[in-house]
Amino acid sequence: MWGLGPTFLFLIAAADSEDASVWKRGNRSRLYRWHHRSAQQHLFNFYRVVGKSIVSKSVVTVLCNGKRFSNIEAIFLDKDGTLADVATYLKQLGTTQATLMEQLLPGSHELILKALGIHAGDLSPSGLLAVGSRQETILGTAAAAAIAGCPWISAVDVATTTLATADQHCSPKAAYTPLLPGVKQFLQRLKQANLKVIMVSADAQENLEQFVQQHQLQPYFDHLQGVSQRHPTKTAPEFLTAACHAVGVTPRQGVVIGDAASDLRMAASARGFIGYLGGWQPRLSATDIIDSNSSNHQPSVDCEFVTEFSQIALTV
Repeated sequence: MWGLGPTFLFLIAAADSEDASVWKRGNRSRLYRWHHRSAQQHLFNFYRVVGKSIVSKSVVTVLCNGKRFSNIEAIFLDKDGTLADVATYLKQLGTTQATLMEQLLPGSHELILKALGIHAGDLSPSGLLAVGSRQETILGTAAAAAIAGCPWISAVDVATTTLATADQHCSPKAAYTPLLPGVKQFLQRLKQANLKVIMVSADAQENLEQFVQQHQLQPYFDHLQGVSQRHPTKTAPEFLTAACHAVGVTPRQGVVIGDAASDLRMAASARGFIGYLGGWQPRLSATDIIDSNSSNHQPSVDCEFVTEFSQIALTV
């Protein structure tokens, strides 16, 4: 039995025994019996909640290059560039959309590529396509189309339809975004430590679900939190709060792991942030994440940076 189990079972049995002994004592006894039943139900409920927490709750210390994050119960993992190798996929998606928009708006091709963060065939890890949500990508490319002379309403329509068509050409995304090295082993270690593991991404919810299914990661995640109409951007404070609520923790009980300034900003209310630098070629540097996070370049949360997941240790 777990933890306090025998004590609770004794009290429950006692309540039940007393309940039987007062069954025939009239109206007053019925009231007395009701109180015992109420006490018994409270004991059952308390045992179920507390007993479950004794079994499932795990407090872990996360060690990273000498940095210690204590009393951790949850890990919040970004997807693209942290778990998934997305560079090839995103470049194909962006160049396809730029080509489609050029067909409708001659002269817009280079503007669209620049807006998406594609320069001379290379994708910027901190550019719009790499870190922006779908809605942000639509607005960014619409702005580029407007600069090219397209009326704003038409620009939004063109950006929306061309991105949808480009999506179809590069679908399904999960099939073109393999796991980065060491991801599965790291997820296994997180679950062995009995931590809550939550995916937090600016990608659409359905893409998170397909990614998990494609790579058979269902056993490792307790919750998937993508952007939606209710939570349109991952940098909004309520985005991480909603992810926490789904698994019964608070932001201060978790560490965010990601590869972008948006992840660092999302981690402002968390216990800490670990920047993953190994998801792009060439590898990122810490300044790639910190310098684009705020005007004063000073993170608002304790942070550390790694190039491999093996640099992150877990101790119970």
